[in-house]
Amino acid sequence: MRKTGLLNTAIIKEISAIGHTQYLIIGDAGLPIPKDTLLIDLALKSGVPSFLETAEAVLDEMVVEHCYLADEIKEKNKKFTPKKYRADE
Repeated sequence: MRKTGLLNTAIIKEISAIGHTQYLIIGDAGLPIPKDTLLIDLALKSGVPSFLETAEAVLDEMVVEHCYLADEIKEKNKKFTPKKYRADE
């Protein structure tokens, strides 16, 4: 049993299976998801867990080749620095 880091087994499984050039997308409740896409819903209530809490927890568990962020995230969350998670930084 894991004591630290991610505890959600579905997310751990997907991170373990992801390879080069594959994507993992973290979005909020408004993100449209195609029907044939795996969805792991973490929502407990509106804003919990927050996008940033989720992103940081997931990024702590994996090597990231590149990170794309919406402009709103970059503008409103200056403390979030995904560069520290990238393999080439």
